[in-house]
Amino acid sequence: MVSAIGGSLTAVLHSAGRRLLLVAIMVSIAAPLGCSGPARNQGDKPAQRVVVLGFDGVDPDFIERWVDELPHIKKLMADGSFRRLATTTPPASCTAWASFATGMNAGGHGIFDFIFRDPKTYLPDRTGAVSEKAEYLFGLFPTKPETFSSTMTGDPFWKVIDAGGMRSLVLRVPCIYPLAELEHGRLQAGLGAPDVRGTEGTFHFFTTGLSPREANEPSLGGKVVSLKRSDVIETLIEGPVNPLAEKHERLTVPLQIRKKGSDTLGLTVDGVETAAKVGQWSDWVGMEFPVTAFSSIAGIGRFRVISVEPEIHLYLSPVSHDPADPAIAVTEPKEYARELHAAVGDYKTVGWNHETWGLNEERIDEDAFMEDIFETMRKTEEITFRELDSKPAELFVSVFTETDRTSHMMYRLIDPDHPRYDAELAAKHGDAILRTYRRMDEIIGKTMGRLGKDDTLLILSDHGFHSWRRGFNVNTWLISQGYMTLKRGAKHTDKKFLLDVDWSKTQAYALGVGAIYLNVRGREGKGIVSPGAAAQTLAEEIAEKLKKVVDPKTGKPVVETVYLASETWSGERMAEAQDLQVGLAAGYRVSSATPLGGAPEGLFEDNQKKWSGDHATSNTADTEGVFLSNKKVADREVSIFDLPPTILRLLGLDVPEHYIGKALQIEGLASAAKGS
Repeated sequence: MVSAIGGSLTAVLHSAGRRLLLVAIMVSIAAPLGCSGPARNQGDKPAQRVVVLGFDGVDPDFIERWVDELPHIKKLMADGSFRRLATTTPPASCTAWASFATGMNAGGHGIFDFIFRDPKTYLPDRTGAVSEKAEYLFGLFPTKPETFSSTMTGDPFWKVIDAGGMRSLVLRVPCIYPLAELEHGRLQAGLGAPDVRGTEGTFHFFTTGLSPREANEPSLGGKVVSLKRSDVIETLIEGPVNPLAEKHERLTVPLQIRKKGSDTLGLTVDGVETAAKVGQWSDWVGMEFPVTAFSSIAGIGRFRVISVEPEIHLYLSPVSHDPADPAIAVTEPKEYARELHAAVGDYKTVGWNHETWGLNEERIDEDAFMEDIFETMRKTEEITFRELDSKPAELFVSVFTETDRTSHMMYRLIDPDHPRYDAELAAKHGDAILRTYRRMDEIIGKTMGRLGKDDTLLILSDHGFHSWRRGFNVNTWLISQGYMTLKRGAKHTDKKFLLDVDWSKTQAYALGVGAIYLNVRGREGKGIVSPGAAAQTLAEEIAEKLKKVVDPKTGKPVVETVYLASETWSGERMAEAQDLQVGLAAGYRVSSATPLGGAPEGLFEDNQKKWSGDHATSNTADTEGVFLSNKKVADREVSIFDLPPTILRLLGLDVPEHYIGKALQIEGLASAAKGS
């Protein structure tokens, strides 16, 4: 009977009706989902605020080179303070932002890399948020949404502020997902919040130009879908994994494609047609992935028609959880996402919120990428200033990542020595990074105009940037030096995930961005290296050999430094640290195959991807970020670890003993700290 009713309802309910029915049901049976918490961010505006703007990946060399085109930054440099900001090892975004949040280095918070490996299986997994499936009553009614736990140890400093009874607004800090629960503040998720597929951002590419077999080639990237020519093309958009399925099955939404002229497609999703023209981003398109007759997972995405003739090429951005009806907590409290949507309309909720993967796989072009960059930055700015203007809080933090994403993708157009330098493209988009810095400067200027006389403005970038011209195959080097052995004595392999490794003869292996692990007995599943002094001696030996590696193409050293775990980090998560971390010279990064355990032929390869700037495997000492303030700072050296204690002291709060940074000698700190 239940299945018959469910089938009937599935046939008649559209998405709007499904939502209304679900609301009525949840009122009666799902009280455990909770209601809104106490009033937050209300009351009088504080006499003194700490306002923090983060701009991911801003390089101090670029700031100094372009300072005359950045008038508000130039004013801060003259009237306030500017420092190169010492960053973390490695100088990777998740490691750095986790340190900014927790006041600890990677040995304390455990975010050593973008991946972490299971030493027993040698398999890598994504660091950060770990999903816990949604729960359903009778297989029909959701009683608990999908939730997440974190691989990070330690509370962000805004938890300390919350415990002190102060209000905070913290928007899009990367790699701090899931979000902390606050009594007096609100949070919006940044990098780490997944798309509806549960990934960092998977695009769809629909095309009549590839056979089904060709479209299934895994090296193509994204979800490539082969289309059969027809007056009305029927296909599917793949969404979340079905939380009720025993096997890995994805929920889908039908997509109909019709030609509406030589440059326009009609795209019908959930019964609503959108006209999309070649070379333009469509409006936001809503879609509902039905789980049961009574619930669905709502998403939004944008289409880009690449061509209609002679072949249809259609791009769909990664599908974000719909901020008007998010199935997961993309804000804290969860209903804050809906409040923002009511105020500013649709916005991306996926943490990696730019089209880097589409450009890197050459499914979209630079025009599409940069249009999306500036539209996303505009929406982030709109949310930032709405909240800064309307919500009283002692702490306000907002992070913009466009400066990082543009540098990753467009660095090749300011580096004539890069293998993918293109003079014609450089004439059109060679100022892309500068244009993004100019927008950053405008946002800084608008923020300065909103400050009270006693407010403190702190601006930081988590790391700098370098060109990535050549890739270094670390596992291939380990094989060449006898530290790794492949099955059947092979010198290289096309397989990833270390699947061809003979562990009985392997002393070391590489995973992640610059990390090398020893195959330690008792720690790794098939370890052969004795722990303790023997392992330390082996690590030192590998480090010395790495420093002597020379690229035969350039005749220059490749590895500037190698960080040994025991000399680099400290804290309760040290058992998970890589034994060595390489710090490569400018122009180099570990190869694309290395992070997933690949060992391709040859020690080096030209970087032929559009992802052409990087930082994650660079020498920490020359990959500094940026620090700016509207107040004078006496300290000549400033570290990312100094920001949490400085902010707490500015708010008159005690600094936790485990923080490794110092409170800066900043104007206004003494008076602010008197009540502590």
